[in-house]
Amino acid sequence: MSVLWQQQTHGVPRRSGQLNRTLALLLIVAITLIALLGAAYLSLAAANVSLSREVWQMEQNLVRLQRENQAIMVEVARNSSIPVLQTRSTALGYQPAEAVAYINFTEP
Repeated sequence: MSVLWQQQTHGVPRRSGQLNRTLALLLIVAITLIALLGAAYLSLAAANVSLSREVWQMEQNLVRLQRENQAIMVEVARNSSIPVLQTRSTALGYQPAEAVAYINFTEP
């Protein structure tokens, strides 16, 4: 039997230094990976919160603009009613037509 075979089978047990280095390296890789994933998640969450705030502000602005639009439509409807238009036209000096003359056109 060779000396090498005896050392491998019956000699001093292998040092666990190589195993400890491998475990330490795996632990460092795992911690780094977890830290990177955590940072990516926090970055995504921050972007989500920022976009949600912008969407909420846009919705609030939309509601405000819709209210303004409704108020303007009510004002337009009020100012375009017949009694208001007649009052404004007489205030501007227009007179109601007394006789209306129609022109008849025949098709060629």
